[in-house]
Amino acid sequence: MREGSHVIVLPFPGQGHITPLSQFCKRLASKGLKPTLILVSDKPSPPYKTEKDSITVFPISNGFQEGEDPLQDLDDYMDRVETSIKKRLPELIQDMKLSGNPPKALVYDSTMPWLLDVAHAHGLSGAAFFTQPWLVSAIYYHVFKGSFFVPSTKYGHSTLASFPSFPMLNANDLPSFLCESSSYPNILRIVVDQLSNIDRVDIVLCNTFDKLEEKLLKWVKSMWPVLNIGPTLPSMYLDKRLSEDKKYGFSLFTAKSTECIEWLNSKQPSSVVYVSFGSLVILNEDQMMELATGLKQSGCFFLWVVRETETNKIPKNYVDETGEKGLIVSWSPQLEVLAHKSVGCFLTHCGWNSTLEGLSLGVPMIGMPHWTDQPTNAKFVEDVWKVGVRVKAEADGFVRREEIVRCVGEVMEGEKGKEIRKNAEKWKVLAREAVSEGGSSDKSIDEFVSMVC
Repeated sequence: MREGSHVIVLPFPGQGHITPLSQFCKRLASKGLKPTLILVSDKPSPPYKTEKDSITVFPISNGFQEGEDPLQDLDDYMDRVETSIKKRLPELIQDMKLSGNPPKALVYDSTMPWLLDVAHAHGLSGAAFFTQPWLVSAIYYHVFKGSFFVPSTKYGHSTLASFPSFPMLNANDLPSFLCESSSYPNILRIVVDQLSNIDRVDIVLCNTFDKLEEKLLKWVKSMWPVLNIGPTLPSMYLDKRLSEDKKYGFSLFTAKSTECIEWLNSKQPSSVVYVSFGSLVILNEDQMMELATGLKQSGCFFLWVVRETETNKIPKNYVDETGEKGLIVSWSPQLEVLAHKSVGCFLTHCGWNSTLEGLSLGVPMIGMPHWTDQPTNAKFVEDVWKVGVRVKAEADGFVRREEIVRCVGEVMEGEKGKEIRKNAEKWKVLAREAVSEGGSSDKSIDEFVSMVC
């Protein structure tokens, strides 16, 4: 009954959204569905299929002409993306119906809630996909309902905030947009609007797993038809079923970085600190200096991902001075690195994809959050899941070199580090159980497939 059932999957055009939704497509393909992944792009290419024709990838325009800068105005960008999708998606759905392969459902990124009406208007079920954890979405929901007030300035914030099944949160633990409404008003509106029509959504999907947010899940499931389907990592990193990944392979990596792996191969187990802050975090020159000095003074080996546009912020002669102790690269195959036995710690911005990857691969973490949901994720890494520590920043958010040294020492060498590694291993096992056959996330995907069919 499942074979050939067609589902459209449409992520928000950002790497942190495309990655989990593309991996979800692969899981659906492994269950016999035919996903079409629609990618919004400034340079759309002709449609193509992945290996074994399991997934159709259909790039469409984001509404910008060549030479225009889409990042100048967020409101303009969102408006053009919405206009472009609303024009092109109905045409595609109609073409699919005429071709004899009508779609049954539209899985859409929760940051584009208006797609629910598009789905319903064309007779499709609407499935909202949340790329962030429930611990963040629940907070946004309370803002949407008016039960949590966002002050206009950070100085007007209450000392503590309380939410169901949460530890007490202070202003530094909340998503950054909720500490000062005037700082990023457009983004605040977007993240809160994710919950604007959730009561009408047919299926609610989330890139998390049941055990990870067990207490909160009871409240969430009492509200909406929730299916947790994460972690959306390639199966080769979770249960070693390489054959499935080869058969339904869909990789966003266009090249393999052998430099990182060869360097790691020369190191002892759990001896390397892996440092990566994602694509949206930009450190100023002073912060780069403190981080570089802290890594050097820690005495540990480190693999540091620094984008080419940021390398001018690295101290002069730093590479020569650190020698074999450090390797600085402009890109790394993050999952391969985190899965490597030499990596003993992950210094991360605590974006959700990176946090979930660290949890799922059993790597202790040092959280150095900057904005969006990162502070909340870092709070849970340290105080709820107990798989890492969080740097103590100064009032302006600046992190001193001494704090980097302290955190690296605590995780890599201290007594607390032993407990952290024990907890990290526990969550690694639970994540693998969730996606393995018969696990909670695997059953949720089966349930979604049944609902679609």
